[in-house]
Amino acid sequence: MKKNAFFTLALAGLVAGLMGCSPAGTPEREVQLELRIMQTNDLHAYMLGYDYFQQQDTDRFGLAHTAALVHQARLEQPNSLLFDNGDTIQGSALGDWAHAQGLEYLEGQSHPVIRAMNYLGYNAAALGNHEFNYGLAYLDATIAGATFPFLSANVMQPDAADDDWQATRFTPYVIQTHSFVADDLQRYDLKVGVLGLVPPAIMRWDRDHLKGQVQARDMVAAARHFVPKMRAKGAELVVVIAHTGIRDYGDYPEGAEQAALYLAQVEGVDAILLGHQHRLLPGPDYQDIAGVDAERGLIHGVPAVMGGQYGNHLGLIDLTLQRSEGQWQVVANHAELRPVGPQRDELMVALLQEEQQQTLAMLNQALGTTDGAIENFFARVAPNSAVAWVNQAQSWYARQLQQNGELPDLPVISAAAPFRSGFGGPEDYTHLAAGPLTLGNIADLYIYPNTLRVIELTGAQLRDWLEMSARTFNTIEADQDNWQQLLAPRIPSYNFDMMNEVSYRIDLSQPARFNGQGEQVSDSHRIVDLRYQGQPVQPEQRFLLATNNYRVSGGGFFPHAGSAPLHYSGQMEVRQIIAAYTREQAAAHPDAIPVRFEQNWQLQLPSAARVEFRSSGLDAAQTKAEQHPRVRFLGLDDEGYGRFRYLPELQP
Repeated sequence: MKKNAFFTLALAGLVAGLMGCSPAGTPEREVQLELRIMQTNDLHAYMLGYDYFQQQDTDRFGLAHTAALVHQARLEQPNSLLFDNGDTIQGSALGDWAHAQGLEYLEGQSHPVIRAMNYLGYNAAALGNHEFNYGLAYLDATIAGATFPFLSANVMQPDAADDDWQATRFTPYVIQTHSFVADDLQRYDLKVGVLGLVPPAIMRWDRDHLKGQVQARDMVAAARHFVPKMRAKGAELVVVIAHTGIRDYGDYPEGAEQAALYLAQVEGVDAILLGHQHRLLPGPDYQDIAGVDAERGLIHGVPAVMGGQYGNHLGLIDLTLQRSEGQWQVVANHAELRPVGPQRDELMVALLQEEQQQTLAMLNQALGTTDGAIENFFARVAPNSAVAWVNQAQSWYARQLQQNGELPDLPVISAAAPFRSGFGGPEDYTHLAAGPLTLGNIADLYIYPNTLRVIELTGAQLRDWLEMSARTFNTIEADQDNWQQLLAPRIPSYNFDMMNEVSYRIDLSQPARFNGQGEQVSDSHRIVDLRYQGQPVQPEQRFLLATNNYRVSGGGFFPHAGSAPLHYSGQMEVRQIIAAYTREQAAAHPDAIPVRFEQNWQLQLPSAARVEFRSSGLDAAQTKAEQHPRVRFLGLDDEGYGRFRYLPELQP
């Protein structure tokens, strides 16, 4: 709906009133109401338009910049509501700082993210999966400071019976009465029902925090139960805030993570607000899914928006409601995304300045000095210093546990994956130049608040783990005439684990052994020549694997992760372990910590294959390619990413 539609309709109503009654026999014109629904999603505690990795201001994201769009949108359409989709309090250094202050901090004042949202005047929000990362006590204390409701209809009390939908752990929905001006210049009360949903996989991802405390149910089942109830209680418009994305499963599996395609088919839903996948709707990301009109932002005819991440877009759904016989019906809709720009809300910036300064002070605590760069430009195709630093830290800590008698005397292997690997754009890579290493750099290396786990695997299970990682690659054919893409689409970098202490090759002429759910789909092996200390790994050999709680709780569906014997389950974050390891290395190397890592794995391709992948377009990445024996820079693509060739054979 164009921004002047409200005023045009209002003027039309006024003129009609001045002209008097309709001619005899002409039915009275039905009243229309324009309503704007606004959404933010996946803010991840990015409030001020600040890049904590580069430690500089940015106008590419941040709620202070989104807020400028909110103010403008409200000026265009006073009949408006503002919602948030979740994953709000975790993800940035500001969120880390707030959590580090503990529950005592929240007893005296509201969480800085909640304070900013209160200021902006949100009407409601849904809980996202990352809201549960810090445990229920912290979550309860955080949302207690909100002046608006946080909703989640499918998180239940632990003892709730299967058919009991009354025992929700959080508020499942609200029905809010809002007074809006229609085109006849009269005010009307509209009862808006708002339902919140979160992926039930939180029970895997945060099992340590949630086991025995809550249970989570299927999102579609929850919507089918609560939407009719909301309608029966008088809701004239139903908005579903679902922290989920879009995927066509064919036959919908109960407990699905991406449920929007099926939520849109629940009768009585008028609009869906989405997130979790950090993608864009309307936009190019969902063009090939049946039932989705990606250009118009419709899912089975229901308007829907998803606005990227970190507040880089404001989602808008404009609805036209028509009143007939005392009932409101949606008769038109328009969905759009608005990207942020240089404008920002300076009052919000001032509101959080004290917390921002303390966050930066925390980040700039020096841990030591390195003699080389720690980067992950080519972490998807070759060993690299960034993931190696994490693996070295995890192995170091596990061996300390061994020395203290807390772990059995078995070989220690560590598994870690690259995090900042281009998802957020062509500059979204870890690149720490030689020199001082700070706590802020550790957050760059490891962006999640995961904790360490140590499990026991056999040699055969260790190989399966690497086979699951190897599905990140396409199967490569011996084709010298056509370029082939090395990396399979839609597989996040954080599901590509690489290990230290063992050596192996990944034969990409073979199909993947496992699918995305960890199910064996072929008898092939991509992992070949797996060795420990130079000797072939035997299937029955036993190892300790240092990994994280996300992986052991089922994140990524790695085979044997949840069933393997668990020897260590601590509450110390991996980032804290990396910081402790860095301090230990600084003490041992006061001049400069040596940045060294094993070239312990490599890709094996057919000799005639022409293969490319994309990575950062930064000059530093191009320079790194010049130094790598199997990588060649080809140029930049339309999005600013670098295009690189991966050579089948090592080059002199």
